[in-house]
Amino acid sequence: MTGPRVGEKFGPYELRSLLGAGGMGEVYQAYDTVKDRMVALKLLRPELAVDPSFQERFRRESRTAARLHEPHIVPVHDFGEIDGVLFIDMRLVEGASLKAVLARSGPMHPARAAAIITQVAAALDAAHASGLTHRDVKPENLLLTPGDFVYLVDFGIAHWGGDSGLTSAGSAIGSCAYMAPERFSGGTVGPPADVYSLTCVLFECLTGQPPYPTGDLPSLMSAHLLAPPPRPSVTHPGLHPSFDAVILWGMTKDPANRCPSAGELARAASASAMSVTAAPSPPQTTSPRRHLGRGAVVGIAAAVAVLAVAAVAGLWLAFGGNRTTDATPASATMTRVPITSTHSETAEPETTETTATTPPPISLPGTDDLGFMAYPGARCAPGQRPVALGLTAASALVVCRYGTDGYYYRGVRLRDGAQIELDHAVPSAGGFDVVNQTDGTRYEIRSGALTIITPEGEVFSEPMIQYASS
Repeated sequence: MTGPRVGEKFGPYELRSLLGAGGMGEVYQAYDTVKDRMVALKLLRPELAVDPSFQERFRRESRTAARLHEPHIVPVHDFGEIDGVLFIDMRLVEGASLKAVLARSGPMHPARAAAIITQVAAALDAAHASGLTHRDVKPENLLLTPGDFVYLVDFGIAHWGGDSGLTSAGSAIGSCAYMAPERFSGGTVGPPADVYSLTCVLFECLTGQPPYPTGDLPSLMSAHLLAPPPRPSVTHPGLHPSFDAVILWGMTKDPANRCPSAGELARAASASAMSVTAAPSPPQTTSPRRHLGRGAVVGIAAAVAVLAVAAVAGLWLAFGGNRTTDATPASATMTRVPITSTHSETAEPETTETTATTPPPISLPGTDDLGFMAYPGARCAPGQRPVALGLTAASALVVCRYGTDGYYYRGVRLRDGAQIELDHAVPSAGGFDVVNQTDGTRYEIRSGALTIITPEGEVFSEPMIQYASS
């Protein structure tokens, strides 16, 4: 690639070829005649050096980036100003940008996508720990070596945490296709913005396209601010639906409710990437519908199927089955689980009001006052309320309260939408326990994990990505 300065001398550097160009300047492959080495030399637009506030920010950020010694951050050799032009001297990496790789090969295998995101997350967590926010995480700024070792580049427009005055008001730095909502709304921009952008990159790795269709700036702004996070399993059919929950977590509009770190996002993506095909569900049986609580008609359904997911900590288990025949996916077998209840179907409505204190409502991103909006099988019956909500890489679940002391459990297997509902959930230390009366399988719902224990003593655990309880 040629550029306007190829062949020129810039201080001790000979500019050999143009590697890339953007709104902030150009990057050249250059030969350092003093150190006798090839480098990547970024030259910023000359007019930027005229602004004293920008110069201050540039030097602070470059100094911080130079101190970072995380393997996935391209080392900064030097920085400064020559002939009125600001420059950054970085290690020259032989490889292609993630953008070029995706353009050439299309969507990635989930395991490869998760491995790439994990490396970028390590770089971002190191930067965030040093008070540096990248602000421009996108496929163009990720370099892949032939062995898929990933480098995060271009901290040249990163924001020094806490020095908001060093960024001119209203500036929209970075690629809008990957920018967090707070970048457009004027909110505080910090590490959560990088997590959002990294989630957008994960979406593109999995599907081959950014989360929102390309368009003009107003359309992109509106999408990031208002549109719900897209489901990668819908954009790219065949992709494991557990990734939908990961994307939802990382692209939550409110930074306070977003995935708390890049590393947490990477771990959730890795767990989803390890998902495997579920074991066959039990053969179909039926049982009549009955009432739960104060006359609320609840169609009871469940199937217990094992979804083994290899992970660092062990195996995760999920479940199968659907509540009603018309809601059963074609690939799911339905099993009814009879439920006994102390509340008679013909009981008269209660006429006395409870005086017990009602705990405040709970919520998670993507939920309302009944449960998960995207998963009908993980919602309470109308008039009843959740007392626990949980989301793992394989399941969405809710524990609902009816009457004064009754609880039931509902869950959805994300892979195929299979559902389960079990009555007689009981409060336990730190959560709830419930037993499938048909086969004896025990479910333990805790803030750290959904643990499933079979009658044979097998223990399976799905780490919680999100959890809330009253």
